[in-house]
Amino acid sequence: MDKGGQRERLRVIVDASVASKWIIPGGPWDEQARALEEKIAYREVEAYAPMLLAYEVASVIRKAVSRDVLRVEDGVEALKAMGYIGVNLQDIEWRSTAEMLEIAMKTGLTIYDSAYIYLSKKLQGRLITADDELKRRGEEIAEITLLRDLTQPKPSGKA
Repeated sequence: MDKGGQRERLRVIVDASVASKWIIPGGPWDEQARALEEKIAYREVEAYAPMLLAYEVASVIRKAVSRDVLRVEDGVEALKAMGYIGVNLQDIEWRSTAEMLEIAMKTGLTIYDSAYIYLSKKLQGRLITADDELKRRGEEIAEITLLRDLTQPKPSGKA
């Protein structure tokens, strides 16, 4: 849609399976993850996540450091850099956790995954995930797209 000559930006919710690919490359769908990160950073896409994302990404980094995939210093810098990408972290109120519990019980997903579905529903944004099970179990409640299904960036054709 067009608002006063400006295109309305796509609103997405990103989960930790996507955000962690911005820090620890080498997995499947890295190109799609990088393209999405770039669109968020350039404000072409409006991105949100529950505050939980910060803890989940920090946990992924901690595991990567303990497995010698990342150095501690690089992990610290990566967490600091996450603040500049442009994902708007949303606080969750106690009232919201009741709805998350209902989502979890209906879908069989964890409360953590249900937080992303809840936020997607609340903000009317598309949840982007690399988690097949999250999509399969949650797609009746919220609009969910797998990272691998995002359009891959096309070469510019310039030499």
